[in-house]
Order: sequence, then structure tokens, then C-alpha cells
Amino acid sequence: MIVLDIFLWIFIVVLIVTVNQFTLAIYDALNARTKPFTGGAAVAFEILQESFLMFVSVLTYVLGFINYDALFLRKSNTSHPPVLLVHGYMMNRACFLFLQVRLALAGYRVFTVNLYPPALSIRELSERVADKMDYIADTTGEKQVYLVGHSMGGLVSRSYGNSPRGRGRIKGLITIASPHQGTKIAVLGIGKNAREMVPGSDFLNELNKNPFPGTYALWSTLDNLIIPAGHAALDGMENDALALKGHIALLYSAAVYRRIIARLNAPAQ
Repeated sequence: MIVLDIFLWIFIVVLIVTVNQFTLAIYDALNARTKPFTGGAAVAFEILQESFLMFVSVLTYVLGFINYDALFLRKSNTSHPPVLLVHGYMMNRACFLFLQVRLALAGYRVFTVNLYPPALSIRELSERVADKMDYIADTTGEKQVYLVGHSMGGLVSRSYGNSPRGRGRIKGLITIASPHQGTKIAVLGIGKNAREMVPGSDFLNELNKNPFPGTYALWSTLDNLIIPAGHAALDGMENDALALKGHIALLYSAAVYRRIIARLNAPAQ
């Protein structure tokens, strides 16, 4: 009973936080005179779904300290380039567990990385990606890898792509709910990377001068953490907006999975 009580209180806290996040997102969208949703019932359902999935993320967070990549590599299809999943702000590899399993079952060699310590700058965190890319090259013999970055992970991936260690190493880049133009809620975050995600930051201005070629940006029209939602779009690149999906829910979305698979299977440009 004590364990159940703890789980209940964790869910209540997560629910309260998620409701407040969506309230801020809706308020900002209405002030901008956009139409972020079609009805209250749809928003209520998405809040509950996002709360549940965030609750799952909290419970599975400890799994992220285990490097379980090898479990998903034994029956992989070597005809496809490897895929590296790059997580977002204050998360770890565990947030990708569902997506990693699905991609592995589809035959892809899927790797993950933990970005640590979590309060470093985005450029400093991109060194973790660089180290993992070297490991993938040593393990698979593949020099080019597809990167899939969620939230801040998309910015970290772009920063890596623009660095000397990253040039020529990225086969393709998919970002999911990444604050390419920043997010207003970043002012509530801690660490160098949070300040860099504030709209108009020097880091974002510099990063957006050189968008990584061929970036495919997936985002939601009502994201509880990307405020305003349109800041997840990347000028000059291919953008794909899904209606009314929470920030974490995008990682569990069948529509997002289908788009990722289609992108990974697309002929080289």
C-alpha cells in the first residue's frame, strides 16, 4: 500500500505540472491569435495522456543509467545505417525505450547516449554525442549515422553536426519537438543549456546561421514545453507539424514512428 501511495502522489504531482504547462502553452497560443486545439475534450485527453507518459518516464528514469544498447543489436539489419537517439533536457536514454524497441524490431541498429552532467552547455553536451559516434564507428564500421534528437537533443545534434568532429558523420537528422527558435519556458530551467534555449539567445542565433542540411523537423501544434509551438520549426528545412501532441507523447506516437521509418528508408538525397 505504501508503494501504491507513493506512485499515486508522484502521478498527482506530474499531473499538476503538466496541467500548468499546457495552461501556459494555451494562454500563449491564444494571445498570439492562433488556434492550438479544436475542443476542450481533445485537450483534456492529451493532458491526461501526457501526464501518464511523463509518469512512466519518471518511473523508468533509473533504467537510463544502464547501457542496454547491446540487447537490440543482435538481429539488426546491416543494410541500414545505424541510428543514434539523443534525449532532451534533464532526461536520459530511458525516455527512448519504447521507440528504441520499435526501431530495433524493424531491423535497425539503434544506439542511445546520456548527456551528462545535465547542466552543461549544449556545445559541451555535443561532445557526448561525438564520443558515442566514435564508439558506433568502432563497433559497426559505419562512419555515417542517422541522428534522432528529441527536444534539446535536436539542438545538441545540430551543434555536433556543425563541429569539426561532426562534419560528414551525420547521414540524416530528425528532430522531434526541438526548440530551434527557443522556448519561453526555458527561463524556468537551470543550467547553461536552459539559458541557451531562451528565445533570442546568442547560442540559438549562432546555431541558426548554419542549419544542418536536410534536417527534418517534427513538432506539435500544441506542445506543453515548446512555447510557442511554432518555435520547433526550422526555417529553410522540411517541417512536419502534428496536431495536438504533448512533448513526451510524441515519442510514443504511431504517427511519429511512421514518419521516422519513412525518413530512414528514403533514398539518399
